[in-house]
Amino acid sequence: MSKLFQPLHLPNGTVIPNRIAKAAMEENLADADHAPGPVLTRLYRAWAEGGAGLIITGNVMVDRHALTGPAGVVLEDDAHLPRFEAWATACRSQGAQAWLQINHPGRQLMASMGQPALGPSAVPVDIPGLSKLFAQPVALEERQIEQLIQRYVNTALLAERAGFSGVQVHAAHGYLFSQFLSPLSNRRSDDWGGSLENRARILLRTVEAVRAQVAPQ
Repeated sequence: MSKLFQPLHLPNGTVIPNRIAKAAMEENLADADHAPGPVLTRLYRAWAEGGAGLIITGNVMVDRHALTGPAGVVLEDDAHLPRFEAWATACRSQGAQAWLQINHPGRQLMASMGQPALGPSAVPVDIPGLSKLFAQPVALEERQIEQLIQRYVNTALLAERAGFSGVQVHAAHGYLFSQFLSPLSNRRSDDWGGSLENRARILLRTVEAVRAQVAPQ
């Protein structure tokens, strides 16, 4: 408990004011442009006033054609960058670090969204009683995998321009990178499937590519 309110020094030199973090949650409160509007910005300003040393946003999509929900936030170009700047300012208004969680749903895409679902393999989501709610996925081609890695890099660079102090690459909760890591959903026989090393390749390549392009802190 004595360390809870003490600064946390990260290896890259970043200092988080305390050990309290607001975890990522998917709010589905984006505006009509899939950007953070006044509602989302006001919510994060309130969270910032709560005193957390680190604020991690709800997941932000790297592709507007692959959304986890109808009011999800997307950052794939600078068309609405001022709104992301306002969001970052709200998050950091009380001195917190602000990290943008960046994500792609992969096969975990609701059929009602009317968007094409892409995954490591053409293995659909299999949840008893709910499977029909998800779109049938198509296996990603290798060129599409490379393009996806660049999408993460692009979103990370835009987040940096907007004033966020970091990004969190989402690799859990059944989304794209989680699908690649699991042999149940990744049945590829190329360099992106099979061994654990191959299944983790897209995630490790993405993290390395992001680190190579953004500032170290």
